[in-house]
Amino acid sequence: MNTKLEQLYTIRAFDVDTKGKWRPSAILTRLQEIAEDHAIAVNAGRKELVEERGMAWMLTRLHLQMKQYPDLTDTIKVVTWPGKPTKLFFVRHSMFFSETGEELGRATSLWVLFNIRERFLCRTGDIGENYPYDLSHGRALPDPGKIKLPDEMQYMTTRTVAYSEVDMNGHLNNAKYADWICELFDISHLKKAYMDQFRINYIAEAYMGQKVDLYCKEIDGTWFVCGKTGNKTVFDASIQWK
Repeated sequence: MNTKLEQLYTIRAFDVDTKGKWRPSAILTRLQEIAEDHAIAVNAGRKELVEERGMAWMLTRLHLQMKQYPDLTDTIKVVTWPGKPTKLFFVRHSMFFSETGEELGRATSLWVLFNIRERFLCRTGDIGENYPYDLSHGRALPDPGKIKLPDEMQYMTTRTVAYSEVDMNGHLNNAKYADWICELFDISHLKKAYMDQFRINYIAEAYMGQKVDLYCKEIDGTWFVCGKTGNKTVFDASIQWK
């Protein structure tokens, strides 16, 4: 089986921000979609998992590091490959390159398999040979760890998960968390700053119509953000800007 997938992608108008640069949530969307494409290519896509075995992929942690942001109409190359799974986590590495081969960014994510019918996490061995990996490809970034939040996070706002933000399961789409986080910052900041490092832990699902309280705190140039519904944490994140 093919242990690496490469795709060309042209940056569209709906992918960019006010600077005409690739928007963070659009980057997360591309990471999500190429991961799905590779899963399909190795017989571990929706048909084989959801329809036949009642299991689904769930993204749990992500670390994104960007060196440069492509512009509207730029064509880039997106490359993805699996790392060696642990007992519970599937590891996926990805990189972005310009047309001239210059590195734009890289990401490493952790995924789990979830039994939809009985609602429990599956072990990685449950799909065995359908998750091929080749250690010679290396790693994009170290496996993302748990984000440790500072004390006394400041309440910022409450968001309600909207129809336009959910996936087919009625959950807030993984990429939309990046929009929520960016929108905590002033427009003047977003017009001049670029997200350098982005880390997120997806902890619980947020459903359409659900209210999520957002909290934020900055320490030594790193911004920490978390979302909560009551006492339950939905996500933790950290961002560094340049």
